[in-house]
Amino acid sequence: MKVLFWMFIGFDQHATSEHLLSAVIEQLCKAGHSVHILQKNTGGNLPSIPEKLKGYTVTTDVIPYQAADKGNFIARYLTELKYINACKKHITSGFDAVFIQSTNVAGFAVKAVRKKLPKAIVTFNVQDIFPYNLSYSGGLKKRSPVFKIMAAEQRHGYKHSDHVITISEDMKDTLVADGTAAEKIEVIYNWSYQDGLYENLDLTPVSHIFDKNHFNVVYAGNIGVMQNVDILIEAAKLMKDEKDVWFHIIGNGVYKEKLEARAKEYGINNISFWPMQPPELAPLIYSAADVNVIPLVKDVYRTALPSKTATCLACQKPIIFAIGKDSKFGQRAMKEAGCPVVEADRADELVQAIIIVQNSEKNEKIGMFFLKYCQVTTNSKKYGEIIVSR
Repeated sequence: MKVLFWMFIGFDQHATSEHLLSAVIEQLCKAGHSVHILQKNTGGNLPSIPEKLKGYTVTTDVIPYQAADKGNFIARYLTELKYINACKKHITSGFDAVFIQSTNVAGFAVKAVRKKLPKAIVTFNVQDIFPYNLSYSGGLKKRSPVFKIMAAEQRHGYKHSDHVITISEDMKDTLVADGTAAEKIEVIYNWSYQDGLYENLDLTPVSHIFDKNHFNVVYAGNIGVMQNVDILIEAAKLMKDEKDVWFHIIGNGVYKEKLEARAKEYGINNISFWPMQPPELAPLIYSAADVNVIPLVKDVYRTALPSKTATCLACQKPIIFAIGKDSKFGQRAMKEAGCPVVEADRADELVQAIIIVQNSEKNEKIGMFFLKYCQVTTNSKKYGEIIVSR
């Protein structure tokens, strides 16, 4: 089959989803399909077709793109609509199947495909559920006309796709409650950069961050409103007299300065802020941590699951999910991987979980959970099979 692979990022710059997308494309090619990529030119200097895909039957159209301010979701929405409009002339007859990367303008993307390719198999990937994620973070009220219009457009995209792939059982429940047919939704967890576990890594490149004399509690990633890194500040405040416990917040984002100001206001001396590190250092950071914390704003687990989860699992270090105890993913991770799960707004529960982890033996189940659910070859192959199936 000839597959149109419509991305809402560009391979010219590193992004959290690039390894996911390139793995799916590779699986499609290995299965004998040809892939044409529609992608953004975001001004980066990386090749538009990654090295790992060269040698396969892969072509691309690269569309000029100027990103909007991340803090202005309306401007970002309008920019994505402009991108869709620019892509339309490249959606031509001859494609048998179309994969559409997760986007906040799903309805418009699916409409554009259906108009040009009415008989094509359309698969839409839901990595986060817009605009519900905004409503849970307080950025948009569900009763507002803007929310209702945007939600209706997303709903149209799901309805008129043949397949919807999402990344957690919680997100599937949200989509079903919103009107998407359960039988068209597949849950496939995101994966890391390799099939195997991370073992015996040389941690020298991150040794300047971590003091081995401390029990290092780590958050690494984007620092925005939905990530709820606030809970680590509050936990550090509660544990400021615990001289052997040190908190690390590694990353950048619109909310970082507010967190730094709050830590200063609290007089917290057991916390360090670090800039975002290169992506290739992520496995080293997670492996050097004594415990990794994955937090989300209350109820956001219903609409998203942090992409770093698989890599953290592969590093086999303890993980605390501060996402809410009702999360189906959290319950599975707690039962099968032994990962503590606490409420998103309870810093005292996070403190208790940190103390439990600090006094526990190594947990072998974390690596087993990764191998069972998050291998790149297995999961990307599932994507490929769905994309070309009626």
